[in-house]
Amino acid sequence: MLNRFCHLLAVLVVLMGVPSAVRADESGGNEAVVTTIMGAARVYAAGSPSGRLLKKGDLLRKDDEVKVAEKSRLELRFPDGTVMRFAEKSRLKMNELAFNRKTARKNVNVGLTIGRLWAKVKKLTTPDSSVEVKTSNAVAGVRGTVYRVNVEDDKSALIKVYDGSVYVANPPRDPSKPIDKVEAPREVRGPQPVPPPYHEVSMEEWTAIVKAMQQITISADGKPSKPQDFDPMADADEWVRWNQERDKELQF
Repeated sequence: MLNRFCHLLAVLVVLMGVPSAVRADESGGNEAVVTTIMGAARVYAAGSPSGRLLKKGDLLRKDDEVKVAEKSRLELRFPDGTVMRFAEKSRLKMNELAFNRKTARKNVNVGLTIGRLWAKVKKLTTPDSSVEVKTSNAVAGVRGTVYRVNVEDDKSALIKVYDGSVYVANPPRDPSKPIDKVEAPREVRGPQPVPPPYHEVSMEEWTAIVKAMQQITISADGKPSKPQDFDPMADADEWVRWNQERDKELQF
């Protein structure tokens, strides 16, 4: 009798666990997996100043920061199948990482502080989905494309599109940071009004659409060039060729 009760209890526990398993599968996961690592890279989770070395199969989550070492490369696969690769000396942060398998909605935002990124993005299927790469002075968003981003030491950026199209825009201003120099309060004699400590200066907003086989440069102070064509043969250095070969192995 006791054995039968234990058996029924075990079956009940399993059945009660089914909905949670289904929900977890539908969510699709909020992690990116390391699929290839050549050389070394370290991940720094929140509250971990020393970080740890990454290895193939490791998972990255929101707010994780990664530094790719010299003569090293890193490849990440996101829950929807999107792949991003990073060249040596790249520094990146997982700003947003979410995918819902049931609705196919995804929201990915990767911050690239410095270095080179290559992305092959699986097509977005819902209007509220987004895959973006954010630099210090621009945001590049896609709707199913192959492109790369270079961020130089002076924070200038170069974006080249190989397939599809990319919208590039200046990032929204962080309201916690002043956009104009704050003038210290000072005493004013007489009936003259006291000037405010600072005044609001509107930032010029811009958006550019960069199509296949076009590039755009963003200066260190955030000014974009006009999209212009580039020669894919002249552009095909070792980094580009390696990524193109890796892309051929993907199933989408």
